[in-house]
Amino acid sequence: MHRRNSLLALAALGAAAASPWARAQQKNRLPRVAILHSGAAANLIKRSEVFTRAMRELGYEDGRNVQVQWLSANGQSDLLAEMAAQLGRESPEVIVSASAITTRALQAVSQRIPIVMAAAEDPVAEGFVRSLTHTGNNVTGVSTSVLDQLRRQIELLSEVAPRLRRVTALLNPTNPIYKTYRARVEFNVPGGLRLAVVDASTPKEMERAFTRARDDTEGVLVMNDPDYYTLRREVTEQALSSRRPTIYPLRGYVEAGGLLSWGPNTEANFARTAWYVDRILKGAKPAELPIETPSRFELVANRATARLLGITLPADILKQASVIGTA
Repeated sequence: MHRRNSLLALAALGAAAASPWARAQQKNRLPRVAILHSGAAANLIKRSEVFTRAMRELGYEDGRNVQVQWLSANGQSDLLAEMAAQLGRESPEVIVSASAITTRALQAVSQRIPIVMAAAEDPVAEGFVRSLTHTGNNVTGVSTSVLDQLRRQIELLSEVAPRLRRVTALLNPTNPIYKTYRARVEFNVPGGLRLAVVDASTPKEMERAFTRARDDTEGVLVMNDPDYYTLRREVTEQALSSRRPTIYPLRGYVEAGGLLSWGPNTEANFARTAWYVDRILKGAKPAELPIETPSRFELVANRATARLLGITLPADILKQASVIGTA
């Protein structure tokens, strides 16, 4: 959805909500669930499929006993703010937040509407909730726990790059938990490895970062970040050009041409949000529903990318991983 179309849709929704007919139908209308996403709509295809399936298994069907609305801001912060503000005015029964960026935007406009997070690195550090067991406000949902997987990511990178002595961590300084992420990366680098932290928030900065990595490091670790994920094709292309093995936090990067990923199954997280939506629609308060951590993590490897980099994927990696790409 382009910006002009998105704004037209918002205007139409606002007009409909304000019309006498809409007000007259308030008592009989279906409960509304809005899903807000900061990136491109294409990033939500698989997630929307699993969410719809999970809702159906719980007895919900869009247009029959619930209204489901998907909103994507296409990486535009001003459009995201407008969409969040519109949702704040319309007060749907539940809002599913696709990332930390959308959760922050939603909290800025409402402390009352139930918000279900589909992804949060560290909800407490990000200031979204007071604790994982007692959120204390209108927010609940699923944490990605990616910060807890940093050491495992570095271990896996070492397995595909046995001569690894220097690691570059590519971090986005505009991410709300940049400082926490950086501190955790520094803490999790094992002795014997040198770490270089490189900040990049734009494609041009990423290009410079991978150019530097080509000369200064034997492997790259990419931060879990919604902006990076939107630009994942550009990120993986730069990694391939640098000729340096790179590990990512999500499967989507490997599907876009990245070498290796270790992290939560984002589709499973989205499916789980349907349970939270169901509980809230049946009367539960978000503060009564503890934050959940992912039930499973997945290792994904791209055999075609490994071949282009001249890397032979170790047998242990092949045994554990979901392998994509031609042999």
